[in-house]
Amino acid sequence: MALSLKVYQQRALSSLAQFLEDTRLTGPASAFEKNVDPGLVTHYRPMPGLDVSPYVCLRIPTGGGKTVMGAHIIQAAGDAYLEREFPLVMWMVPTTQIKTQTLEAFKNPRHPYRQELDEAFGGKVAVFDVEDFTHIRPADLGTKMCVVISTMAALRVENQEGRKVYEHHEDLEAHFAGSVSDLDYLEQDKAGKAIASFANLLKLHGPLVITDEAHNANTPLSYQVYERLGAKVVVELTATPQAGKSNVLVSVSAFELKAADMIKFPVVLKEHVGQWEVAVGSAVARRNELGKTALGEPDYIRPILLIQAENAKGTATVEEVKRHLIDNEKVPEKAIAIATGDQREIDGVDLFAKDCPIEVIITKQALKEGWDCSFAYVFCSVAQVKSDKDIQQLLGRVLRMPYATRRKQEAMNKAYAHVTTTAFNLAAAELTKSLIDIGFNPLEAVGAVLPDLTPGPGLSLQGGDANPAPVAPKTTIVVNKQPNLTGVPARDQANVIFTPNEEGKGGSVEITGELDDSTVEVITQAVPAKEREEATATIERHQIASKALKAPSQNGVVFSVPRLGVMEQGELEFVESGATPPGFAWDLLAYPPDLSSLKFNADSQTFEVDLVDSKVSYTKIDDDVNTYLPGFAKDRTQADLVGWLDQKIRDPGVKQPVLREWLRRAISGLEDDRGFSLSQLLNGQFVLRRKLGEQLQIAKAEALKDGFQQALFGADVDIVVSDEPDAMFTYPADFRQYPGHSYYEQQGGTYRFRKHYYPWVGDLKWKTAGGKLGEEFLCAQAIDQLDEVEHWVRNLVDKSQFWMPTSKQRTYPDFVARLKDGRLLVVEYKGGDRYTADSEKEKRMIGKLWATKSKGRGVYLMAQLRDEKGNSVTEQLKAAIER
Repeated sequence: MALSLKVYQQRALSSLAQFLEDTRLTGPASAFEKNVDPGLVTHYRPMPGLDVSPYVCLRIPTGGGKTVMGAHIIQAAGDAYLEREFPLVMWMVPTTQIKTQTLEAFKNPRHPYRQELDEAFGGKVAVFDVEDFTHIRPADLGTKMCVVISTMAALRVENQEGRKVYEHHEDLEAHFAGSVSDLDYLEQDKAGKAIASFANLLKLHGPLVITDEAHNANTPLSYQVYERLGAKVVVELTATPQAGKSNVLVSVSAFELKAADMIKFPVVLKEHVGQWEVAVGSAVARRNELGKTALGEPDYIRPILLIQAENAKGTATVEEVKRHLIDNEKVPEKAIAIATGDQREIDGVDLFAKDCPIEVIITKQALKEGWDCSFAYVFCSVAQVKSDKDIQQLLGRVLRMPYATRRKQEAMNKAYAHVTTTAFNLAAAELTKSLIDIGFNPLEAVGAVLPDLTPGPGLSLQGGDANPAPVAPKTTIVVNKQPNLTGVPARDQANVIFTPNEEGKGGSVEITGELDDSTVEVITQAVPAKEREEATATIERHQIASKALKAPSQNGVVFSVPRLGVMEQGELEFVESGATPPGFAWDLLAYPPDLSSLKFNADSQTFEVDLVDSKVSYTKIDDDVNTYLPGFAKDRTQADLVGWLDQKIRDPGVKQPVLREWLRRAISGLEDDRGFSLSQLLNGQFVLRRKLGEQLQIAKAEALKDGFQQALFGADVDIVVSDEPDAMFTYPADFRQYPGHSYYEQQGGTYRFRKHYYPWVGDLKWKTAGGKLGEEFLCAQAIDQLDEVEHWVRNLVDKSQFWMPTSKQRTYPDFVARLKDGRLLVVEYKGGDRYTADSEKEKRMIGKLWATKSKGRGVYLMAQLRDEKGNSVTEQLKAAIER
């Protein structure tokens, strides 16, 4: 059974598909600027040697399920850009170990990854190891989606394995029969004929390249590989893209993963000063308590403890830790497994099996690449914790949520870390840094580490409640001299405690609470020069954590908004998007598609068509393989084309027989009335897909708009906006459940918001690509500065946020504020000429209905930079409040 995509995965794929659609029309640079996530760099960097090939990165944090998105990426690229039903795909991975695991998953018909591919391509899928490229037949490429799994190293010409890719192979000669061998862009032999190499085969087909863990592939050598293979599209997947090298189109936040129940969050940290045995004993106790708690879960879970031992030169070696577990913690030997380079006791073991006894895994460094077990809940380091690659990897192991489903008991929704340290507050900084290194942004990382303040070696599974009482963060900074605090604000002097070391040559500074910038400067100047950059980053994270404590959400303030409802037989029902009255029905066949703008120029082989927002020309992408691939057009019928279109534009609100008849009539009309040949229409099937899909949605919107009006404004309809608890939407008080894609504070914005409900403002662009202040930012600033506002929130486009219904979909107002007099202010901002669009008129109608039915408790405004009277945003806000 294929896996259902999470909201953030759908968002990433939708952005990618739209980027590729727009690239076909306007080129990658403008398409990128149009579709890139707010807050990210908008300048597009072409790949060296492949200027016209779209090249983008999807940033998905560790635990976000990058691989499962692969099938959908292939389908999106095939439909939106490559215009191939069965694309050829090179799936690149960083190591041989991960290649083996990926191959096993993609070749196993019962594995969810393979099932995703089969579902996307109707079971017409072939998977190859790059070492077996000679097994690929022309018929495979014409009738199946072929994916070849390879490491980047295997394609580099400087090594022996890579050279095979570029050499002539007799088994591949059938791919280069006839005129294909004369194509001048293929590498040729001395006779001027194309070399029958795998590299030439790829160049002939123009593959989609998907690079997993792409931060390892941003090198000139990798770019040379992409160029030699003739990549038509390159999509990178990574948690940690390299700044200045990757075109990050979509950046998924860790809070989005948390909201989707993909990761355990936060990490409850217990620091142990002194002997490593105490840390191990506490970690074992934690695992045992979690084991008992897990018995109350509906799904089987056996929590696993990962222990990082020291190497042979240390004290707490693998052998010593195992002996301590057996002799002192009474852990059965069969419950312990060692996973090191020499001892591989978990290889081939199904850790998810109910009869598996393993509860503790001891390792020295990282576990083998690609190892993944969501039963790993507790991480223990017996050495002074440092943010190195081994710690980062092991920390990532305990973040994945079992079954990607929120657990019934809160203790099972968190991960746990027990670390040995020389002083309190040091480990939190190191773990926070490690989270940043595996893909969390600094704001998320600070919120992810939650100290367990239980005194002594004890522990509490309640440490890390969903929304614990604020505790002022403390951070320790090593200095080589006592900071001179003479000129810093008086309030800071009590929050900066210097402790000299025994040698009298410096010491440490413990800081508490948010500090003034001048105080931060004094402290950093007391840090040794070579450690100053890291100390500055540590203090910055401390400042973030301190600021978070001041937010209303972290201080028990409840923020609720009444929703739009309708009384049905004495019961309150929320009004959903696309709501229609009982008995309402519509017939798609009554809305024939308008294809009058579709034209074909036989000389240029170009289709022209009008879309909703533009008139475009589609020139069929050069595809020399059609000269020999079987069954492209000559063997296909009108019914085949209708069936293919039916798969591509299917809508859950339209019965399949009705849709197929609607499509058949459209195709017959083009053939009978417009003179198109079936061959032309088959060559233009991707143009038809886009135009007919658009026409279907236009028909649906027109029909549902009438039904929606009847559902809300019919004579017998009783619309209610109630402040009863069950009728209210309440914002989650835990800022970790505020899933912004990005945050204003990350962009360097100079204005400090004072009244935002959460510590950080999500999805708010400070400046445009041209350097101007964003209009929505100016609106948010105006709200923040209003005396009448108690607090406000940037309302995200996410199911966890406040929404109102429209005839097509849910709409998420940009801002919601609570006024000091208790009323609620809902603000939608519209820039440019969007204010007069029909969709915005409908939003205003719904917003005003909500305000009217709230009986004075709600205020609604659709704001503009300047309204028709010339009023500023602030003046519009004040007028709405005073109305």
